[in-house]
Amino acid sequence: DIVLGELMKKFFEKYKKIIFDFIGLLLLLLALSFILILVLAMFKVIYFDDGIKFNASLFSKFKNEWYGWCIIIGLTTLVSVILCFVPAISMALGTLILTLYDNPWIVFLIWAISVFLSSFIMYIVGRFGGYKICEKVLGKEDCEKSVSLIKDKGQIYFPLAMMFPVFPDDALVMIAGVLKMKLSWFIPSVVIGRGIGIATIVFGISIVPFEEFSSIYDWIVFITVCIFWIILLFKVAGKFNKYIEKKNSKKIKVNNNDFVEK
Repeated sequence: DIVLGELMKKFFEKYKKIIFDFIGLLLLLLALSFILILVLAMFKVIYFDDGIKFNASLFSKFKNEWYGWCIIIGLTTLVSVILCFVPAISMALGTLILTLYDNPWIVFLIWAISVFLSSFIMYIVGRFGGYKICEKVLGKEDCEKSVSLIKDKGQIYFPLAMMFPVFPDDALVMIAGVLKMKLSWFIPSVVIGRGIGIATIVFGISIVPFEEFSSIYDWIVFITVCIFWIILLFKVAGKFNKYIEKKNSKKIKVNNNDFVEK
């Protein structure tokens, strides 16, 4: 019993942070679920009669009204910000929106506005909260990678990173705030980059004939084509980045020569 107690104590001390983070996440999810139930009950989308009953016809009307859009955008933005440390949270919420609406334009509009709002909020948090808050919320590793990427390749690769869900987008936008990236570059990068990424997913589903994929060969061809274009895009970006670095180094050399001549 004493040995078992010591082992449990060591285990708790070692994984204390993970355990508390997990409990905190569960409590947060419970709180968000409770808020969602209250909102849906307020609009009578759900009601209580020997348990929770779901009013499908009213929900269909609710989700297609302007206030329904606003509430879904607000909840999606809130969850994205609160659960920013969860990998691919934006993709998960976007998939949920895809299941709610048949019209791809509505899906694109709701998803894009939610992502733009959450990105701007994360930028503000980083700008005024500083690096320590980012490290605490997102983790040391993601923050270090994001700082390195933005400092070294931010002018080119930041907009590209916004396009692909595999990158830690939330960490990047928060670190962009910490490093005080100019809004004149940040806003177009997020709007265009994330807009293209969301549009590719939303409209790609309706354009690509997935229902006609009859074998693994079809999927291999599809994935190969996607990888080819992604690699090509980053190759072109790399060449462009080298061109900008070369141009900037020439400017510095010219300025130094002018200084010496004087």
